Amino acid sequence: MSAAVAPQHRPGASDCAPRRRPREPDWNSFYKNGLPKEVIVIEDSPDPAPSHAPTRAVLPDPAAENGLSSARKRKAPERSDVGSVGNITTNGSSIYSSHSESNLSRKRRRVGDPPDSTPSSSLSAASVKRPKYDEYKPPRLPTQRVLTADIRVVHDERSHGSAASVDDEDGHFIIIPEQRVGRQYRIEKLLGQGTFGKVVKAYDMVRQEHVALKIIRSIQKYRDAARIELRVLQTLRKNDPTNRYRCIHPRDSFDYKGHICITMGLLDSSIFDFLKSNSFAPFPNSHIQNMAHQLLTSVAFLHDLKLVHTDLKPENILLHDGAYQAFTYNRNIPSVSTATCRQVKQRRVLLKPDICLIDFGSATFEDEYHSSVVSTRHYRAPEVILGLDWSYPCDIWSIGCILVELFTGDALFQTHENREHLAMMEAVCGRPIDRGLVQRANKAFKTAKPGTINYFKRLKLDYPITETTRASRRFVNNMKKLENIIPPTNPFLSNFLDLLRKMFAFDPNNRITAREALRHPWFQESTRDDGTEAARLHAERVSAIR
Repeated sequence: MSAAVAPQHRPGASDCAPRRRPREPDWNSFYKNGLPKEVIVIEDSPDPAPSHAPTRAVLPDPAAENGLSSARKRKAPERSDVGSVGNITTNGSSIYSSHSESNLSRKRRRVGDPPDSTPSSSLSAASVKRPKYDEYKPPRLPTQRVLTADIRVVHDERSHGSAASVDDEDGHFIIIPEQRVGRQYRIEKLLGQGTFGKVVKAYDMVRQEHVALKIIRSIQKYRDAARIELRVLQTLRKNDPTNRYRCIHPRDSFDYKGHICITMGLLDSSIFDFLKSNSFAPFPNSHIQNMAHQLLTSVAFLHDLKLVHTDLKPENILLHDGAYQAFTYNRNIPSVSTATCRQVKQRRVLLKPDICLIDFGSATFEDEYHSSVVSTRHYRAPEVILGLDWSYPCDIWSIGCILVELFTGDALFQTHENREHLAMMEAVCGRPIDRGLVQRANKAFKTAKPGTINYFKRLKLDYPITETTRASRRFVNNMKKLENIIPPTNPFLSNFLDLLRKMFAFDPNNRITAREALRHPWFQESTRDDGTEAARLHAERVSAIR
């Protein structure tokens, strides 16, 4: 699964003045001698009067594999201590991924920072066929819940040492290339490491295929957390044996020398890592729609099983195949802030935007214990921030944040402070937090434990306060309203905006459900862009090979 790699471009400095648009290319004439053997770069844009010719061939990817350093420059997620065994640190690719980019040095910055940009030009959208998405079919009733994770014990008959001989002082499994784990798996290399353990690329000698092997630390609290996640994973597999709902499945699980081990399919990078390697250029609108439908299908399935994921974010959405086509992209990137104007010279566009949802270590059954704090900060719903009861709607809020991030390339709510976070929500949604939600928060505050903060005064958000910094005020004031981030200039964007507004309902009781979202008119709209063009060229090349 090797992706084609174009030279990575970091945005350069420039103003954001529009440029004259060139003429539309005649593709029939351009391809009169057949399809090129290499991926080409063509210019694209959603404005009228299209244009352009190919500029550069794309070179093959050496497909460098994972090391250990952290890929994301954000503060550590604010979560409960016993979190997901899937939170593994890597150098720019998922723990289940065999691919990473060798040049991922660009750090994500708060969008109020001075922008990088380059001169731009634009191109047009044209009518295309209406997208065809499979209708959501709920899992067969009655759904089945695994009560206790099934974990077999594997003995190493070749070893004469003690269990401690495979551990370091922190209880991590010591990774040695070519080392065997039981009779079935042979370790090839370390993919990532985190609080809960390590993930290696291993070879399954029985099935004769590569897998991601997660090896949990031999410390009891991490073993307990692994059993909880494995219980959820086995529930997913039991209710969806063919994996039509695109959630990661465990292939095997066992206990080896005090380490719980879980094997899973080896996938490609996360959509965050793809954004990072792409200079945070946004995804094409057609791909955002496609990924949104897949993600909502996965989440609707979870909710039908009475599960709340609680940690939906771009890092937890993996690509099946990171192969891409490079296109020039000389136009302004949509932004969440009036202080930002950003451009990139080109962007990579996936040939197939197929995704898989991962990291169920924080997933919670609706009728079981709920932790008070869930979700990674940037994707956290208002009811969670306010310490109120949470359920399925918190996943929907997170999905809304993800979709805006795919549209702009930047996280929507880049903050680490509750009061500022709530102020940013009001700024983006263009309205104050619902009175009913405020009343529930005030009521909960009266019986809350000492030290709990009340963020409201006279049923309104108390922001700014004396301690609020000038930088915070400026940043909140620069936040765009949702309709300015995604201007409703055509039916596709109008319906997209409408869906997001329904996802960003402050009161979780009024928020759209995953099933309702899948029936939204946006999924009947079509758009032509780099995504549809990349798919067309890919299909033609595949057809020519056959």
